[in-house]
Amino acid sequence: MPPSSDPAAVRGIDDVIDALGAIVDDARARGERHGLFAALYRRTTLEVRGALRAGAFDDADWVERLDVVFARRYLQAFADDHAGRPTTAAWTHAFERGREPGHLVLQHLLLGMSAHILLDLGVATCDTCEGPLAPRQRDFVAINRVLGRMLDAVQADLNAVSPTLAWADRAGGRWDERAAIASLRRWRTTAWRRAVRLAATPAADRAARIERIDRATLRVARALCPPAGSLAGAAGRLLDWVGLGELDDVPALIDAVAGRSR
Repeated sequence: MPPSSDPAAVRGIDDVIDALGAIVDDARARGERHGLFAALYRRTTLEVRGALRAGAFDDADWVERLDVVFARRYLQAFADDHAGRPTTAAWTHAFERGREPGHLVLQHLLLGMSAHILLDLGVATCDTCEGPLAPRQRDFVAINRVLGRMLDAVQADLNAVSPTLAWADRAGGRWDERAAIASLRRWRTTAWRRAVRLAATPAADRAARIERIDRATLRVARALCPPAGSLAGAAGRLLDWVGLGELDDVPALIDAVAGRSR
């Protein structure tokens, strides 16, 4: 079984890094692909911690609190899924695809990112703002810059395990980096808007609104990575082509995503 961790015991950003590290190390030892997103998440959190220590935010206490509440949602979904308890539809889809063969590293990462950004981030942002959200937007957007700065390094590490992605990166020049940053910002903008709507939602209606967000996120996740074997024709052949030569050594893939392979 994966490591058990009480999300409520995660109280600071160092705890988040330790909890994610335990998941990554266990997944690496077992060769389980859920460790791919956990590795990317830990790498991202290390970057955010560095930015916190460098004074990159107006309200560092709020940014760290958001980081903790945000992470707890992933840790709870992970714990529930691995204990056989129900979790959100978006995370259920991500974890189920993680147990299937044949999906690309990039798909595993995008599934985790979509569930965590499009569903969890808006909820966590709303939960950490005791007053109006508007004063928090500056720091929320500042995190985009932290994520954007690490993109090149992450892409270089993915290129090392996927020849087709490396070829596409070379062919695309800087266009693919700009597209990736724009997509990430778009997802985070969606999360902010959802937080604003949640904050304006009466308490009695909040669970229903979160469920609608979950269903909308699931539609995105299904488009990013449908169940194994469900794609045929040109779409299936395209995925097969992208996967040509992609490393099938799960511990090595996790190391690459974590930035440990350089």
